[in-house]
Amino acid sequence: MTSAFSKLTLHTDQPPARGFEIRSPVSGLVSAPDDNAGTVYRSGLLPDAVQIQLQGQQLLAPFTGAVSRLDMGGSRIILHHPQGLKLEICFPDACQQQTMGFHWLVADRSKIQAGQQLLQFDPSRLQRWSSPLTCLVSIVEHPKIQRLHSRTGFVAAGQDPLFWLELKSTQAH
Repeated sequence: MTSAFSKLTLHTDQPPARGFEIRSPVSGLVSAPDDNAGTVYRSGLLPDAVQIQLQGQQLLAPFTGAVSRLDMGGSRIILHHPQGLKLEICFPDACQQQTMGFHWLVADRSKIQAGQQLLQFDPSRLQRWSSPLTCLVSIVEHPKIQRLHSRTGFVAAGQDPLFWLELKSTQAH
């Protein structure tokens, strides 16, 4: 299910190598969001999202910037890039009350460095409410983004690109 407002194209092979690259904050299998995606995605508010079936236990900063949590447990996270880009990570709705499954290594609203470990999550604890354990990763709308690309398949946290952003031309008319 893709929103009519989506700028995201999912590829089965390597997407275009041009544009601004965002590395994956988690390890796992990338796909289009399925019918079990969270209420925020189903509402159409996050049209540019991919779903990742998690394989691993950590969340890494894909770029230097800042981190903030949208709930007490840490199941909804925003990573802020200095240029205004926002990457949102949402664990399933059922995990939102399971604060014992999330162990934060940085404070809310703190500055972060690319590659820094931000969060450890406990799949064995969280899979009780969501099996397999997945998360949605989305790019929040930004006026400079023309198109987004991602690819299906496995990504390694901090190593593999998750998104390629094609930016709008800045030529004067």
